[in-house]
Parts: sequence; structure tokens; C-alpha cells
Amino acid sequence: MDVEKHSNEHILGYVTHNVFDKFGRLLLAEGTPLYPQVVQKLEERRIVFRISVEPLGNSAAMPDSLQTENSKLFSVPQKLDKKFERLNGESISIAAKYMNWILRQIQEDIFLSNNIKILAQSHKANYSHSINVALIAVAIARKLKYDKSSLHEIALGSLYHDIGKILLPKSVLDDITGVRDEQTLIYQQHTVLGSDLLAADKLPANVYLIARQHHEKCSGNGYPNRLKENEIHLNVAIVTVADVFDRLTSSIFKRDVLSPDEAINQILLAKGIDYHPQVVDMFVELFNKE
Repeated sequence: MDVEKHSNEHILGYVTHNVFDKFGRLLLAEGTPLYPQVVQKLEERRIVFRISVEPLGNSAAMPDSLQTENSKLFSVPQKLDKKFERLNGESISIAAKYMNWILRQIQEDIFLSNNIKILAQSHKANYSHSINVALIAVAIARKLKYDKSSLHEIALGSLYHDIGKILLPKSVLDDITGVRDEQTLIYQQHTVLGSDLLAADKLPANVYLIARQHHEKCSGNGYPNRLKENEIHLNVAIVTVADVFDRLTSSIFKRDVLSPDEAINQILLAKGIDYHPQVVDMFVELFNKE
């Protein structure tokens, strides 16, 4: 992920219209300044745009209130969900610092930051879920001694694992009583949609595979491809456990919310059946506060 460093002297011009990608996502609003890195990325994706060398009337600076709101999106909340009190404080603190660094990088990339904004604006609960999953996934990956590059990939992949949901009907996402039969296939499409979105944004395969495979199970009873055991990438196995834990303990997904300990026990029962054994072991270690 390249971080774009901008300064006024590098502005090539201003886009004269709203620019959308092939998925219908707004990438650039009319009047947005165009920097060399942004133009290069638009051209790489063959996205058509028109440019003006003079600022447009709506090119004013972002209001302070909106700047503050945006800055909150690109940082881990200072006050985390109560469930995190049950986890090892040092492990989560280190993961939070790392994710803050990742989020600052993302904020400088128009394509990656746009995904965050859309996710937060379309369904804030899913954005909070993504932050929670990323924190737990990074903490597990550190216990598995991930190198710098691999840690970076799982941080991005876990943060964007549910990004495909921005393309689903809101009615499907808002139904916390359980997706109805006729909606199941629609809901399950978020894995493939998310993978396609991230691949289109030129992210590595080890990142977008997380979006595609995070509902697969070692038993082969998952979706979308019913993969088994070693067919599932280790990054995915980590995010799957983090995802399940947060879903079981969050009221945004179910009415009968489990306590952290109840969720751990449920995951342990499926160790080696649905979930990667070593990943489950490292996950459980996160609850050791010594």
C-alpha cells in the first residue's frame, strides 16, 4: 500500500465532475485536487476523468467538523467494547497502536480511505465490528510471530473483511434476528463482492482472500466455495476466529449475546472442526492476563 504525500505544489489540477469506479463507489467529488499519485491510480484502473487547471467554485477546504469526523474514522476508538477488558491488555494495546498506524496510512489513499468512509456511513455497526476483528486478528498474528509484511496484510484484510456488505441491500444487514432463507444467497455474496472490490483496488491476494474466505470452515461446511483445512489461507483462519468471537459477543448481530467466556467455549468446541487448532490456541492465550 503506497502512502500518498501531498503538497500544494504537486497539484496537477482539479477534477471537474464526480468520479465513480465500476462498482458505483464515489472516488472523487467534483473539485477535488488531483495529485500525480492519484492520477496514476486512476489511469491504472482506466477510470475516465476530466481535469481543470483552475480551482472550481466548490474546492473549498473541508469544514472543521467534517475533518474531525473523518479523523475519528481513521483511528481506533479510545474506549473499546467492554469485551476487550477480558483480553490481555498489553496485547490489545500493541494491536491498537499498530492499527492506528495502518489507519493513518489508509487515510492518505483515496481508494482505501473511500472504502472506510462508505462502510462507516452505510452501516456504522459493521465498521465497529471491522475494527474489533482487526484488533483481535493482529493480536493473534503477533502471537504466531508474523513478519512485518504478513502482519501488514492481515491488518488490511481483517479491516476490510466485510467490505462487500457495502454492496448489499440495507434490509439484509439490518436484520439481526437472522437472515431469512430467501436472503441467504444475497447475504453470502458479500464475500465474493468484497474480494472483487479489494482486487480491483490492487491489493495483494493475501488481503482480498480474507474477504472471500472468512466464512469458510475447516469441515468444508462454509461458503462460498466449501473449502477444507489447508485449502483455507492461514490469514483467513485467524480472521475467521476473530470474526466469530466478535459476532457472538455483539448485540448488532444477534439478540442472545454471549459473554466472552461463553464465546470462547463455543469456539473451543469447534476447534479442529470449523476452526484452525493452532489459531484457536493462540486466540485463547489472549485471555491470559499474566
